[in-house]
Amino acid sequence: MFEDQKTKINVSDFQKVSAVTAVMLQTILSFALANCHNQTTAAFVGTLYVFAKYTAPMFIFAIVYNMVKTSEKTSYFEFLKDKFFELVVPYLLWTVAYLLIFPGVQQKTPYTNMGTFLLKVITGDGAPHLWYTVMMLQIQLLMPFFIWLGYRVFANRKLVWPVLIGATVLYIGWYLFYSMQVLNGPLAESWYLLDRFVFSFLIYGIYGVAGFIYHEAIFEQLNRIRFALLPIGLVVGGLSVRALLAYPGDVNFGHAPYLNTLQSLYSLIIILTVFTFASRMIVNQSPKLPLFKWLAVYAYRTYLANVFVFQALLLVFKSTWLRLPMGTMIVVAYLSTATVAFMLSWLLHLGWSGIKKQFS
Repeated sequence: MFEDQKTKINVSDFQKVSAVTAVMLQTILSFALANCHNQTTAAFVGTLYVFAKYTAPMFIFAIVYNMVKTSEKTSYFEFLKDKFFELVVPYLLWTVAYLLIFPGVQQKTPYTNMGTFLLKVITGDGAPHLWYTVMMLQIQLLMPFFIWLGYRVFANRKLVWPVLIGATVLYIGWYLFYSMQVLNGPLAESWYLLDRFVFSFLIYGIYGVAGFIYHEAIFEQLNRIRFALLPIGLVVGGLSVRALLAYPGDVNFGHAPYLNTLQSLYSLIIILTVFTFASRMIVNQSPKLPLFKWLAVYAYRTYLANVFVFQALLLVFKSTWLRLPMGTMIVVAYLSTATVAFMLSWLLHLGWSGIKKQFS
């Protein structure tokens, strides 16, 4: 019911598209904030950033939803082999490209030798967005856990709510610890990698399992209130914006982490919103399904490429873009980056497919 057989598209594909498009907006907004000249403009950019900051939770929900859907009868070895070539190899290639061609985008202390170079690869500090891949690869390693949770634990309806509530309580405890000890605490420098530890986003994988196993029941309830989902999300997002702007001093995206109550709740609401309207599009056989499927196929590759593409475009258009009004600059830079990044991903895929065909 919730997969179009012709295009082989399901809800997770829509969520991947929504997440990757928002990730690219975050890239542009980071540049915009660095070039703001007054607090009003900075507040505007910060507001957009908060509303676009649901991407990592949505990616995890989508990945686990699709994992449980497609991998029940797949051996763990075959699963890992497929994911190595699908996810790890592109990550390694793109990370090396960032470190060698655009070393200025690496995070924390720049690498100085082969050891620190490799450390950047392992930690995901080769570019500002690569930390997510390091965390997501840990999610993939837990494939047997999610399959067991879906087809053994959640198969018993009496266990669903106790597991979901228990997991949510543990998650809240985890991010409270993170907030007090790491984000705003004494471990900020030494434990900064904690945000990419799998436990920090495991809850969204658990929600993704429940979303697949009980898709029809969840959709039935959400569909009744579908027009309220977005307004509720805007209210919660607005509260998160207010929390960001309440920090003294200049607007800083570091004050809007995923691991806090408002941003976590906002992310979940947006996940459910996309879940609901994607389900409706599939059920109603929307003519846009092939477009979303194409975008979903290249979503991960485009995610990896988007910062590289933006940095390349800045070499040519930076001075021109900075002369534009801030809102116009964001739109132009975003559309340019998204278009080129998706096209680059497509061309690289065609090229790689051609190479493999020659060797085969």
